[in-house]
Amino acid sequence: MGGTRPRAGGVVPPPRPRRHGRFRSVFIACWLATLVVAAGCSPSADTSPSSTPTATASGSLGPTPRPTAWPTLTIEAAVALGAAQNDFQKMLDDVAAAVAAEDPARIRIAMDDAIRFLSGNEQNIPRLQAYEGTKALGDRLAPVYAKMISGATQVRDGLTSGDGAAVEAGFTAFLEGQTEYAGISSDVAVAAEQALFMQRVLLR
Repeated sequence: MGGTRPRAGGVVPPPRPRRHGRFRSVFIACWLATLVVAAGCSPSADTSPSSTPTATASGSLGPTPRPTAWPTLTIEAAVALGAAQNDFQKMLDDVAAAVAAEDPARIRIAMDDAIRFLSGNEQNIPRLQAYEGTKALGDRLAPVYAKMISGATQVRDGLTSGDGAAVEAGFTAFLEGQTEYAGISSDVAVAAEQALFMQRVLLR
């Protein structure tokens, strides 16, 4: 009775924090960056059939290539990594769409999918590193894949814990890895062409 009565209308509660709003600027910036990287990382120019990669492959192997030029596991790994390039654009499109929607749950799903996709591809890299002729390419791919996987994991975990700084850092690493991969993708395509050529010779 003797206490101070609240003003008409009662005490206005503080505004509830908006989860989406907290990451809005990060989402928009990373979405734009993803689109830029996606455009530069499109594998279509590298993996489409043409006479140039075939000539390069056959030229590097000589006029009468030997089926045993690369170990079988190395050939299979190079073919698998080359084929995976066709799915990189879908991975980037899924991430970009989730970021554009500013939906943390959807981004977590996109990053989980990216982690599974990249981790599956990554298993082929040691097979390149194990053979002298493809070791240099494998050594270049290993840290790039590791960066993309680490970044995607950091984004996913940061969204789960509500850590905006982790989300931003994770996107930065993920997109840096994508940019670095774009610079290697043409070499992956050439290796895949060489491996396919040797694979055809082995099956003949």
